[in-house]
Amino acid sequence: MVFRTLKVGVFALLMAMTVSVAPLHAAASVSPPAEAVASAPGASDSAPAPDDMAVTEMAWPTEGDMQMSHDKPKTFLGRLLAWLGMWHPAVIHFPIALVLTVGLLEAAAALRRQPLYAASNKLLLGVATLGAFAAAPLGWASAGMPAADDESALAIHRWLGTALPFLILALWQLKRPAEQAARRLGGRGYEAALALTVVLILVQAYFGAEVTHGAGHFKF
Repeated sequence: MVFRTLKVGVFALLMAMTVSVAPLHAAASVSPPAEAVASAPGASDSAPAPDDMAVTEMAWPTEGDMQMSHDKPKTFLGRLLAWLGMWHPAVIHFPIALVLTVGLLEAAAALRRQPLYAASNKLLLGVATLGAFAAAPLGWASAGMPAADDESALAIHRWLGTALPFLILALWQLKRPAEQAARRLGGRGYEAALALTVVLILVQAYFGAEVTHGAGHFKF
């Protein structure tokens, strides 16, 4: 009996506190009439608050007409290929850098007549070959299958990028092992193939940048 009376008393106390506090919240939430605000002295002469000042918004380059339309594939295979294609720009830089490094070391070895400079190039070409054979399929996943309306830059970039892994593989086969390369310079055929591959890589890089950044991106 005492416990029930205590519960009734607590409930009544809570109800009384709720009733007494509710009008205060209601009064605080009611804003003054618009006429009172308009007729307040000095209201029209006061400077606008910083929050009320007009802010000039600048559109991002991807908004409006400049935004590129990329429809997300509907199937799992399509989304997987699109995701794999995003890795092409990151992967392709490794074989490019390795082949250019090989060319630099071979040039230094020939100029200084020091074959030791290029002794490790077969290893570098082996890693570059693996990277190139990984980057080429990722490029196909990024660009998709050839189409009749493909631009010439994309077509050149596609097929030259498909051929380069095989050229780098040929360089790896032509390069002498480290023990022999440390004592003898590379043969004429190897040097010619290396020079051709370096030139084609630079051409390939130019057309790849034209595909991503547009024609005339290399203008001074």
